[in-house]
Amino acid sequence: MKNAKIEEAKANLLEINEVIKQLDESLRAAALEVLVPMYFPDTTKQDKPAAIGAKNKKESEESVAPDTDDLGSFIAPFEKSKPAENVMLLVAWLYSHYGTYPISLKEIQELGDSCGLIIPSRPDNTMRQAKSGGKSLFQQQGKCWRLTVSGELSVKNQFKVKKGSKPLPKE
Repeated sequence: MKNAKIEEAKANLLEINEVIKQLDESLRAAALEVLVPMYFPDTTKQDKPAAIGAKNKKESEESVAPDTDDLGSFIAPFEKSKPAENVMLLVAWLYSHYGTYPISLKEIQELGDSCGLIIPSRPDNTMRQAKSGGKSLFQQQGKCWRLTVSGELSVKNQFKVKKGSKPLPKE
């Protein structure tokens, strides 16, 4: 049974290869995306061979970027259970809007309260101890906390957000 499936897949791939060989190089990648589902209809995007999915991996990761316009819709897919993770989630949302700036503890607490996230009573301790790869994610500036370069990278990778450039709201 396994050998029959392998032989069938091999035959399909060779047939696809013959079609693609005849095409201009600039069309080959697009043709492969069209032909693979035709020859392998029961496979999902996750089951694609690495050679096919390698190019599209970046595109699919970028397309899954969360909606940062509304705080509620941003936090919904993450559903963190740990209060410390919720602090990082709020920081990621702020970063996606305003970039790096000194974040006050009051701001974190108000955001947490407004969206119903449970955060620690002392988010400053969370920020003080937050590390990734042995590097601190925050730097204290007076009574506020600012993301370090390592913190920015960590937030970008973990939450798939881009650095924002909106002006800070005036209080």
